Amino acid sequence: MQSRSLTPHVHWAQRHSELYLRVELSDVQSPEITITDNVLHFKAQGHGAKGDNVYEFQLAFLEPVKPQLVYKVTQRQLNITVQKKESNWWERLTKQERRPLFLAPDFDRWLDESDAEMELKAKEEEERINKIRIESRVPKDPFRQLKRGYLFMYNLVQFLGFSWIFVNMTVRLFILGKDSFYDTFHTIADMMYFCQTLAFIEILNSLVGIVRSPLIPSLLQVLGRNFVLFIVLGNVEEMQSKAVVFFVFYCWSIIELFRYPFYMLSCIDIEWKLLTWIRYTIWIPLYPLGTLAEAVSLIQAIPIVSETGKFSFTLPYPMSMTIKFSFFLQIYLIMLFLGVFINLRHLYKQRRQHLGSKKRKMK
Repeated sequence: MQSRSLTPHVHWAQRHSELYLRVELSDVQSPEITITDNVLHFKAQGHGAKGDNVYEFQLAFLEPVKPQLVYKVTQRQLNITVQKKESNWWERLTKQERRPLFLAPDFDRWLDESDAEMELKAKEEEERINKIRIESRVPKDPFRQLKRGYLFMYNLVQFLGFSWIFVNMTVRLFILGKDSFYDTFHTIADMMYFCQTLAFIEILNSLVGIVRSPLIPSLLQVLGRNFVLFIVLGNVEEMQSKAVVFFVFYCWSIIELFRYPFYMLSCIDIEWKLLTWIRYTIWIPLYPLGTLAEAVSLIQAIPIVSETGKFSFTLPYPMSMTIKFSFFLQIYLIMLFLGVFINLRHLYKQRRQHLGSKKRKMK
Protein backbone atom coordinates (compact mmCIF):
# COMPACT_ATOMS: atom_id res chain seq x y z
CA MET A 1 0.00 0.00 0.00
CA GLN A 2 1.29 3.45 -0.91
CA SER A 3 1.81 6.05 1.79
CA ARG A 4 1.30 9.20 -0.26
CA SER A 5 -2.16 10.83 -0.42
CA LEU A 6 -4.09 11.18 -3.66
CA THR A 7 -7.15 13.07 -4.91
CA PRO A 8 -10.31 11.06 -5.71
CA HIS A 9 -12.75 11.73 -8.54
CA VAL A 10 -15.65 13.89 -7.28
CA HIS A 11 -18.96 14.49 -9.08
CA TRP A 12 -21.35 17.27 -8.10
CA ALA A 13 -24.89 18.53 -8.68
CA GLN A 14 -27.11 21.12 -7.05
CA ARG A 15 -30.63 22.17 -6.21
CA HIS A 16 -31.77 25.58 -5.00
CA SER A 17 -31.11 24.73 -1.35
CA GLU A 18 -28.65 21.78 -1.48
CA LEU A 19 -25.36 20.58 -2.96
CA TYR A 20 -24.66 16.92 -3.76
CA LEU A 21 -21.12 15.49 -3.92
CA ARG A 22 -20.33 11.93 -4.97
CA VAL A 23 -16.80 10.77 -4.10
CA GLU A 24 -15.62 7.81 -6.21
CA LEU A 25 -14.11 5.68 -3.44
CA SER A 26 -15.04 2.15 -2.43
CA ASP A 27 -14.43 0.41 0.90
CA VAL A 28 -14.08 3.79 2.63
CA GLN A 29 -12.64 3.70 6.14
CA SER A 30 -12.31 6.46 8.78
CA PRO A 31 -13.67 9.39 6.71
CA GLU A 32 -12.83 12.85 8.06
CA ILE A 33 -15.23 15.39 6.50
CA THR A 34 -15.64 18.93 7.86
CA ILE A 35 -16.58 22.40 6.68
CA THR A 36 -14.43 25.22 8.05
CA ASP A 37 -14.58 28.82 6.84
CA ASN A 38 -16.82 27.75 3.95
CA VAL A 39 -14.22 25.19 2.81
CA LEU A 40 -14.97 21.46 2.64
CA HIS A 41 -12.09 19.30 3.93
CA PHE A 42 -12.15 15.61 2.97
CA LYS A 43 -9.76 12.83 3.97
CA ALA A 44 -10.38 9.09 3.97
CA GLN A 45 -8.77 5.70 3.44
CA GLY A 46 -10.35 3.88 0.52
CA HIS A 47 -10.00 2.21 -2.87
CA GLY A 48 -9.96 4.64 -5.78
CA ALA A 49 -8.40 5.05 -9.20
CA LYS A 50 -4.92 4.56 -7.70
CA GLY A 51 -5.84 1.56 -5.55
CA ASP A 52 -5.92 1.54 -1.72
CA ASN A 53 -4.62 4.80 -0.37
CA VAL A 54 -5.38 7.90 1.64
CA TYR A 55 -7.41 10.25 -0.56
CA GLU A 56 -8.05 13.88 0.27
CA PHE A 57 -9.21 17.16 -1.27
CA GLN A 58 -10.50 20.62 -0.39
CA LEU A 59 -13.28 22.66 -1.99
CA ALA A 60 -13.85 26.38 -1.32
CA PHE A 61 -17.55 26.95 -2.07
CA LEU A 62 -18.72 29.83 -4.23
CA GLU A 63 -21.26 31.10 -1.65
CA PRO A 64 -21.86 30.48 2.08
CA VAL A 65 -23.02 27.04 3.19
CA LYS A 66 -24.08 25.65 6.54
CA PRO A 67 -21.24 24.00 8.49
CA GLN A 68 -23.31 20.88 9.21
CA LEU A 69 -23.25 18.23 6.52
CA VAL A 70 -24.63 14.73 5.98
CA TYR A 71 -22.72 11.90 4.35
CA LYS A 72 -23.49 8.29 3.55
CA VAL A 73 -20.93 5.56 2.85
CA THR A 74 -21.84 2.79 0.41
CA GLN A 75 -19.79 -0.10 -0.90
CA ARG A 76 -18.93 1.74 -4.11
CA GLN A 77 -18.90 5.45 -3.20
CA LEU A 78 -19.41 8.15 -0.56
CA ASN A 79 -22.27 10.65 -0.93
CA ILE A 80 -22.20 14.09 0.76
CA THR A 81 -25.12 16.53 1.09
CA VAL A 82 -24.41 20.17 1.98
CA GLN A 83 -27.09 22.77 2.76
CA LYS A 84 -26.78 26.24 1.20
CA LYS A 85 -27.26 29.16 3.60
CA GLU A 86 -29.51 30.90 1.08
CA SER A 87 -31.75 29.16 -1.41
CA ASN A 88 -30.52 30.26 -4.85
CA TRP A 89 -28.87 28.90 -7.98
CA TRP A 90 -25.07 28.90 -8.24
CA GLU A 91 -23.29 29.46 -11.53
CA ARG A 92 -20.51 27.10 -10.39
CA LEU A 93 -19.51 25.11 -7.30
CA THR A 94 -16.15 26.59 -6.31
CA LYS A 95 -14.88 30.04 -5.54
CA GLN A 96 -12.11 29.70 -8.10
CA GLU A 97 -13.36 30.19 -11.64
CA ARG A 98 -11.32 27.35 -13.09
CA ARG A 99 -12.83 23.98 -12.22
CA PRO A 100 -10.45 21.57 -10.38
CA LEU A 101 -9.33 18.63 -12.51
CA PHE A 102 -10.77 16.04 -10.09
CA LEU A 103 -14.25 17.67 -10.15
CA ALA A 104 -16.94 16.87 -12.74
CA PRO A 105 -20.73 17.21 -13.08
CA ASP A 106 -22.87 14.37 -11.72
CA PHE A 107 -25.05 13.77 -14.78
CA ASP A 108 -27.17 11.22 -12.90
CA ARG A 109 -28.49 14.07 -10.71
CA TRP A 110 -27.78 17.07 -12.91
CA LEU A 111 -30.56 19.59 -13.63
CA ASP A 112 -30.39 23.07 -15.10
CA GLU A 113 -32.00 25.95 -13.22
CA SER A 114 -35.39 25.81 -14.98
CA ASP A 115 -35.69 22.05 -14.45
CA ALA A 116 -34.77 22.46 -10.79
CA GLU A 117 -37.46 25.12 -10.36
CA MET A 118 -40.02 22.78 -11.92
CA GLU A 119 -38.89 20.00 -9.58
CA LEU A 120 -39.18 22.38 -6.59
CA LYS A 121 -42.69 23.46 -7.59
CA ALA A 122 -43.72 19.84 -8.10
CA LYS A 123 -42.38 18.96 -4.64
CA GLU A 124 -44.22 21.89 -3.03
CA GLU A 125 -47.43 20.91 -4.83
CA GLU A 126 -47.05 17.32 -3.65
CA GLU A 127 -46.54 18.51 -0.05
CA ARG A 128 -49.63 20.72 -0.33
CA ILE A 129 -51.74 17.84 -1.63
CA ASN A 130 -50.46 15.53 1.11
CA LYS A 131 -51.33 18.18 3.72
CA ILE A 132 -54.87 18.47 2.32
CA ARG A 133 -55.22 14.69 2.37
CA ILE A 134 -54.07 14.50 6.01
CA GLU A 135 -56.43 17.30 7.01
CA SER A 136 -59.31 15.63 5.19
CA ARG A 137 -58.76 12.45 7.20
CA VAL A 138 -59.19 14.31 10.49
CA PRO A 139 -62.86 13.96 11.49
CA LYS A 140 -64.61 17.32 11.69
CA ASP A 141 -66.42 18.20 14.89
CA PRO A 142 -70.11 18.80 14.02
CA PHE A 143 -70.51 20.90 17.19
CA ARG A 144 -67.44 23.09 16.56
CA GLN A 145 -69.36 26.27 15.76
CA LEU A 146 -71.73 25.68 18.67
CA LYS A 147 -68.78 25.28 21.06
CA ARG A 148 -67.14 28.44 19.73
CA GLY A 149 -70.36 30.40 20.19
CA TYR A 150 -70.80 29.07 23.71
CA LEU A 151 -67.19 29.91 24.68
CA PHE A 152 -67.48 33.37 23.10
CA MET A 153 -70.60 34.17 25.15
CA TYR A 154 -69.08 32.79 28.36
CA ASN A 155 -65.92 34.89 28.00
CA LEU A 156 -67.98 37.96 27.02
CA VAL A 157 -70.18 37.68 30.14
CA GLN A 158 -67.13 37.26 32.38
CA PHE A 159 -65.38 40.19 30.71
CA LEU A 160 -68.41 42.44 31.27
CA GLY A 161 -68.71 41.31 34.89
CA PHE A 162 -65.08 41.94 35.79
CA SER A 163 -65.12 45.21 33.81
CA TRP A 164 -68.02 46.39 35.99
CA ILE A 165 -66.05 45.43 39.11
CA PHE A 166 -62.88 47.20 37.96
CA VAL A 167 -64.60 50.39 36.79
CA ASN A 168 -66.78 50.57 39.92
CA MET A 169 -63.80 50.13 42.26
CA THR A 170 -61.67 52.62 40.31
CA VAL A 171 -64.37 55.32 40.32
CA ARG A 172 -65.02 54.82 44.04
CA LEU A 173 -61.28 55.04 44.73
CA PHE A 174 -61.01 58.40 42.94
CA ILE A 175 -64.11 59.79 44.65
CA LEU A 176 -63.75 58.39 48.19
CA GLY A 177 -60.00 57.72 48.36
CA LYS A 178 -58.94 55.33 51.13
CA ASP A 179 -62.47 55.25 52.54
CA SER A 180 -63.49 53.06 49.59
CA PHE A 181 -61.21 50.30 50.92
CA TYR A 182 -63.46 49.51 53.88
CA ASP A 183 -66.83 48.99 52.15
CA THR A 184 -65.54 47.22 49.04
CA PHE A 185 -67.13 43.93 50.00
CA HIS A 186 -70.61 45.39 50.56
CA THR A 187 -70.66 47.19 47.18
CA ILE A 188 -68.81 44.68 44.97
CA ALA A 189 -69.42 41.25 46.55
CA ASP A 190 -72.65 40.41 44.66
CA MET A 191 -71.02 40.81 41.24
CA MET A 192 -67.88 39.00 42.43
CA TYR A 193 -70.07 36.15 43.71
CA PHE A 194 -71.69 35.93 40.26
CA CYS A 195 -68.40 35.94 38.32
CA GLN A 196 -66.60 33.48 40.58
CA THR A 197 -69.58 31.10 40.66
CA LEU A 198 -69.68 31.24 36.87
CA ALA A 199 -65.94 30.42 36.84
CA PHE A 200 -66.79 26.83 37.87
CA ILE A 201 -67.72 26.39 34.20
CA GLU A 202 -63.99 26.62 33.35
CA ILE A 203 -63.35 23.47 35.39
CA LEU A 204 -66.20 21.74 33.60
CA ASN A 205 -64.93 22.88 30.18
CA SER A 206 -61.49 21.49 30.89
CA LEU A 207 -62.91 18.28 32.37
CA VAL A 208 -65.11 17.38 29.37
CA GLY A 209 -62.54 18.56 26.79
CA ILE A 210 -64.34 21.61 25.39
CA VAL A 211 -61.08 23.52 25.92
CA ARG A 212 -57.59 22.03 25.90
CA SER A 213 -56.30 23.82 28.99
CA PRO A 214 -54.97 21.55 31.78
CA LEU A 215 -57.44 20.74 34.56
CA ILE A 216 -55.16 21.21 37.61
CA PRO A 217 -54.29 24.94 37.15
CA SER A 218 -57.97 25.81 36.50
CA LEU A 219 -59.06 23.76 39.51
CA LEU A 220 -56.51 25.39 41.83
CA GLN A 221 -57.36 28.95 40.74
CA VAL A 222 -61.16 28.63 40.82
CA LEU A 223 -61.36 26.65 44.07
CA GLY A 224 -58.70 28.82 45.74
CA ARG A 225 -60.41 32.09 44.88
CA ASN A 226 -63.84 30.81 45.84
CA PHE A 227 -62.57 29.53 49.19
CA VAL A 228 -61.25 33.01 50.02
CA LEU A 229 -64.39 34.73 48.65
CA PHE A 230 -67.18 32.53 50.04
CA ILE A 231 -65.63 31.16 53.24
CA VAL A 232 -63.00 33.59 54.50
CA LEU A 233 -64.63 36.85 53.37
CA GLY A 234 -68.27 35.90 52.87
CA ASN A 235 -68.79 34.02 56.16
CA VAL A 236 -66.51 35.94 58.52
CA GLU A 237 -68.30 39.26 58.91
CA GLU A 238 -65.35 40.92 60.66
CA MET A 239 -63.29 40.45 57.45
CA GLN A 240 -65.79 42.26 55.22
CA SER A 241 -64.73 45.71 56.43
CA LYS A 242 -61.00 45.04 56.06
CA ALA A 243 -58.96 47.05 53.52
CA VAL A 244 -57.37 43.85 52.19
CA VAL A 245 -60.67 42.99 50.42
CA PHE A 246 -60.08 45.92 48.05
CA PHE A 247 -56.65 44.63 47.01
CA VAL A 248 -57.87 41.05 46.57
CA PHE A 249 -60.78 42.11 44.33
CA TYR A 250 -58.72 44.67 42.41
CA CYS A 251 -55.92 42.21 41.52
CA TRP A 252 -58.45 39.58 40.44
CA SER A 253 -60.37 42.00 38.23
CA ILE A 254 -57.31 43.48 36.45
CA ILE A 255 -56.02 40.02 35.49
CA GLU A 256 -59.41 38.94 34.13
CA LEU A 257 -59.85 42.25 32.32
CA PHE A 258 -57.28 41.00 29.78
CA ARG A 259 -57.65 37.22 30.06
CA TYR A 260 -61.29 36.96 29.04
CA PRO A 261 -61.09 39.31 25.99
CA PHE A 262 -58.07 37.31 24.76
CA TYR A 263 -60.03 34.04 24.87
CA MET A 264 -63.14 35.75 23.50
CA LEU A 265 -61.29 36.95 20.38
CA SER A 266 -59.57 33.56 20.01
CA CYS A 267 -63.03 31.99 19.60
CA ILE A 268 -63.48 33.99 16.37
CA ASP A 269 -59.86 33.52 15.19
CA ILE A 270 -58.78 37.10 15.91
CA GLU A 271 -55.41 37.82 17.47
CA TRP A 272 -54.48 41.28 18.71
CA LYS A 273 -50.73 41.18 19.35
CA LEU A 274 -50.80 43.87 22.04
CA LEU A 275 -53.57 42.05 23.91
CA THR A 276 -51.68 38.76 23.58
CA TRP A 277 -48.56 40.31 25.06
CA ILE A 278 -50.48 41.91 27.95
CA ARG A 279 -52.42 38.71 28.66
CA TYR A 280 -49.22 36.66 28.98
CA THR A 281 -47.23 39.38 30.80
CA ILE A 282 -49.53 41.16 33.25
CA TRP A 283 -49.71 38.09 35.51
CA ILE A 284 -46.01 38.51 36.35
CA PRO A 285 -46.61 41.37 38.83
CA LEU A 286 -50.33 40.85 39.51
CA TYR A 287 -50.47 37.14 40.28
CA PRO A 288 -47.93 37.32 43.16
CA LEU A 289 -49.62 40.54 44.44
CA GLY A 290 -53.04 38.88 44.36
CA THR A 291 -51.67 35.83 46.17
CA LEU A 292 -50.06 38.09 48.78
CA ALA A 293 -53.40 39.86 49.31
CA GLU A 294 -55.15 36.48 49.72
CA ALA A 295 -52.47 35.39 52.22
CA VAL A 296 -52.95 38.62 54.22
CA SER A 297 -56.71 38.00 54.34
CA LEU A 298 -56.08 34.48 55.69
CA ILE A 299 -53.62 35.76 58.30
CA GLN A 300 -56.12 38.40 59.45
CA ALA A 301 -58.94 35.82 59.57
CA ILE A 302 -57.06 33.23 61.66
CA PRO A 303 -57.25 35.05 65.03
CA ILE A 304 -60.89 36.06 64.39
CA VAL A 305 -61.94 32.48 63.62
CA SER A 306 -59.89 31.16 66.53
CA GLU A 307 -61.57 33.57 68.96
CA THR A 308 -65.14 33.06 67.73
CA GLY A 309 -64.80 29.31 67.14
CA LYS A 310 -66.54 29.64 63.77
CA PHE A 311 -66.64 26.44 61.70
CA SER A 312 -64.89 24.52 64.50
CA PHE A 313 -66.33 21.08 65.37
CA THR A 314 -65.84 18.32 67.92
CA LEU A 315 -65.21 14.71 66.93
CA PRO A 316 -67.61 12.15 68.45
CA TYR A 317 -66.76 9.93 71.42
CA PRO A 318 -64.33 8.32 72.14
CA MET A 319 -62.00 10.88 70.49
CA SER A 320 -63.94 13.95 71.73
CA MET A 321 -61.36 16.26 70.14
CA THR A 322 -62.18 19.77 68.93
CA ILE A 323 -60.89 20.62 65.44
CA LYS A 324 -60.47 24.38 65.12
CA PHE A 325 -61.09 25.94 61.73
CA SER A 326 -58.21 28.32 62.40
CA PHE A 327 -55.84 25.33 62.26
CA PHE A 328 -57.23 24.43 58.83
CA LEU A 329 -56.63 28.03 57.69
CA GLN A 330 -52.99 27.75 58.73
CA ILE A 331 -52.63 24.55 56.70
CA TYR A 332 -54.37 26.19 53.74
CA LEU A 333 -52.02 29.19 53.98
CA ILE A 334 -49.08 26.84 53.37
CA MET A 335 -50.93 25.05 50.54
CA LEU A 336 -51.73 28.43 48.97
CA PHE A 337 -48.08 29.05 48.10
CA LEU A 338 -47.71 25.50 46.76
CA GLY A 339 -50.66 26.11 44.45
CA VAL A 340 -49.14 29.42 43.38
CA PHE A 341 -45.94 27.65 42.36
CA ILE A 342 -47.93 25.20 40.16
CA ASN A 343 -49.93 28.00 38.54
CA LEU A 344 -46.90 30.25 37.98
CA ARG A 345 -45.10 27.37 36.28
CA HIS A 346 -48.13 26.80 34.03
CA LEU A 347 -48.38 30.51 33.19
CA TYR A 348 -44.66 30.69 32.41
CA LYS A 349 -44.95 27.75 29.98
CA GLN A 350 -47.92 29.45 28.32
CA ARG A 351 -45.98 32.71 27.98
CA ARG A 352 -42.98 30.97 26.45
CA GLN A 353 -45.25 29.08 24.07
CA HIS A 354 -47.08 32.19 22.81
CA LEU A 355 -44.30 34.81 22.99
CA GLY A 356 -41.02 32.85 23.10
CA SER A 357 -41.48 31.18 19.69
CA LYS A 358 -41.85 34.59 18.04
CA LYS A 359 -38.59 35.73 19.57
CA ARG A 360 -36.81 32.68 18.23
CA LYS A 361 -38.20 33.37 14.74
CA MET A 362 -36.92 36.95 14.90
CA LYS A 363 -33.44 35.64 15.64
